[in-house]
Amino acid sequence: MQKSLTYALLLAATVGLAACEKTPEDKMQSAKESASEAIENLGEAAEESSEAAEQKADQALGNEPTTGEKIEETADDAADAIEEAGDEAKDAAN
Repeated sequence: MQKSLTYALLLAATVGLAACEKTPEDKMQSAKESASEAIENLGEAAEESSEAAEQKADQALGNEPTTGEKIEETADDAADAIEEAGDEAKDAAN
């Protein structure tokens, strides 16, 4: 009785673990997503690095933007974001 119970538990555990195992397609999809995220993160890091280098160069050369220029740039960015949101809303409505 003890052996058959042990065998039944081992079989149940094996089947349970086999069901949890990822298929090759799932592993490939996961790898693609990870690679895509890594590339996106590298792009963002490069952009931030470029912006930081540009800011340091401006500081070194005394070409820092004025407060008015910073406000104008922020307003332009906000306008672009609003325009993009409007375009996305229009596309979603169609």
